[in-house]
Amino acid sequence: MSLSLTARHLAVVVLVGLPLAACKSDRVITGSVPTSVEQRYPIGIVPERTKLDLNADGNGLSRPDRAMVEEFILGWRRRGTGGLEVMAPIGTANETEAVSVVEEVKQIASAYGMPVDSVHVTGYRTTLYEAPVRLAYERMITTLECGAWPTNAAGNHENLPYENFGCASQKNLAAMVEDPRDLEGPRTMTARNGSRRDTVYDKYRKGEDPSTTYNDEDVGQISEVAQ
Repeated sequence: MSLSLTARHLAVVVLVGLPLAACKSDRVITGSVPTSVEQRYPIGIVPERTKLDLNADGNGLSRPDRAMVEEFILGWRRRGTGGLEVMAPIGTANETEAVSVVEEVKQIASAYGMPVDSVHVTGYRTTLYEAPVRLAYERMITTLECGAWPTNAAGNHENLPYENFGCASQKNLAAMVEDPRDLEGPRTMTARNGSRRDTVYDKYRKGEDPSTTYNDEDVGQISEVAQ
């Protein structure tokens, strides 16, 4: 009878140990396969040169051209990684007119608060009879390609992520990021408001309350309906 009990206990131990062994084996298999979407499809960040050509026909910047220059400079301010290049043609029939357009571009850049040393004016030679004034700057863009289907996903019996899994989400995230440089690290702090800081410090020095005082004159009854 003791032998029967011993055999029964041994059978129970073996049956209990089998599921544990199977679970351990599964963990080894799945753990050896990279499943991180960020590792399979990292978002690349590469420089891109943005360009804009402007007519230089002797009448200065037209209204549409001026609007394009303003939009171009705003884009440079938001995402530019270097200075603004302004290239004027040399030796063309409209060389003098091009110089006038360059001066207008510099004035627009100055009006938008860009430092003078951030605008780099250079010349370029061309075989064209008349040539445009060219603006250019570099910005960072994201790059990520999807569409990898080397195997049939229906034959994935291990229930592992297939090759293209998660790529669309990564690509959408890359498209939604306002500035790709945010993926590399946080932005630097913007300059402080000097006048506001001086006002607060002056009140603190005098022992006054430095908090902002709000006008409550506009606070009133929302509705005229009798309660």
